[in-house]
Amino acid sequence: MPHQCGMDRPDRRCHAEEVSGFGRPAAAGPGADLHRRMDRIVVGVVVLARVTVLGIVVPSVAAGVQQNSYTNVLMASAAYAAVALFGALLIALAVRTVRRPLLPAWVMAADVALLSTAMILLPRAVTPQYLTAAPNPDLEPVMVVVGVTVALVTTSARWTAVACTVLGASYVFGVATRIHTTSGVWSSLSPALWMFSTAGCCAVFIRGLRATADAVETANRQLMAQREQLAADRADEQARRRHFREQVRRHRALHDGPLRILTAIAGPGPLGHHDERARRQCAIAANVLRGTTPDGPHGTLTDLSLALVEAAADSAAAGLRVEYHFAGLPDDLPEAVVGAFASASAEALANVAEHAGVSRARVTALAGSGMPHQDPDATGRPAVTVAIVDQGKGFDDAVTEPGYGIRNSIVAPMREVGGDAAVDSHPGQGTRVDLRWPA
Repeated sequence: MPHQCGMDRPDRRCHAEEVSGFGRPAAAGPGADLHRRMDRIVVGVVVLARVTVLGIVVPSVAAGVQQNSYTNVLMASAAYAAVALFGALLIALAVRTVRRPLLPAWVMAADVALLSTAMILLPRAVTPQYLTAAPNPDLEPVMVVVGVTVALVTTSARWTAVACTVLGASYVFGVATRIHTTSGVWSSLSPALWMFSTAGCCAVFIRGLRATADAVETANRQLMAQREQLAADRADEQARRRHFREQVRRHRALHDGPLRILTAIAGPGPLGHHDERARRQCAIAANVLRGTTPDGPHGTLTDLSLALVEAAADSAAAGLRVEYHFAGLPDDLPEAVVGAFASASAEALANVAEHAGVSRARVTALAGSGMPHQDPDATGRPAVTVAIVDQGKGFDDAVTEPGYGIRNSIVAPMREVGGDAAVDSHPGQGTRVDLRWPA
């Protein structure tokens, strides 16, 4: 019997195709092991039911022989022999395939066709009285078992219904053509309906079990994928940390060597260069070295981080030492946004160098952190914040109006690109300038 279980969508799997010989074998895994266990159960049920039903038919045959009810012994013998021999063949095939896919489609089709033919011919080989008096005279138990076998093997409600319809129609037709009473015809419907209900229950039951096995297999695949992803993430994290440790070693070498020398040459001390231009270039070079050395395992160089380092060049030349912290910055910010951040940061650092009375400032640039609004923008990029902090003189922002530089060189550039800026300062506690995009 051809198999079309109706589950042919690409995102769904057919239970029967994977485990019953109607398609590819089941995949490995706990789900496949459950399928194999169910295969063994199905084989056991099929074998036990077929052996039992053949034992039920034997007393009916003996009763017919004793009552001389067989009018065509050759036809009756052929029908019984065919059913018995094919039943034995099916048992042998089922036992042989315990460790393989279950019974193939042609076996199921042949079983249904052979039994339907036997149930049409057998009533013509016996007397009408035998059909009404003897128990199970027309292979009724075999009909029920074959319907159940189709349901268990195919797990298809459609083909279970087709097989049961063919079997039931053959049975009713065979009996009705020999028993010409209305009660006899109606009584023949009872075994057919019993077959339908039993096979239907078995189909629903086995499909539920197969679905459960598939769910277990799917969950196992997902778990294995998650474990592999976790292992890959751990490997990536270890690689990043190794890379960071290497960067730390390089940074230490820079700090203990070129950076210390450049800082000394740029300073006013005895090692400072007598030429102001040389001191300026050394200060800028030292500032660049500090800013382009990532200070965390996730630190990377982006257009924004490089622009912020360049923005501090003039302040570094004026003697301001800038420390940097960059983390998670997107590398695809619009050029206008990068320019606004750089311009506003340069103005804020210039104010520190001129008014704060300190020689150090810190620039922190983060993605999606420390901001009132952290939702991505329309392109999916995370929000970005840049903070310029010093611990200088500060001022009372509650009574002091923002100067021209704050209004036009810090706030205005950020708002022009859809961002915003805020200044928080207190006398004797320093100043903090927050730049954020988007606003």
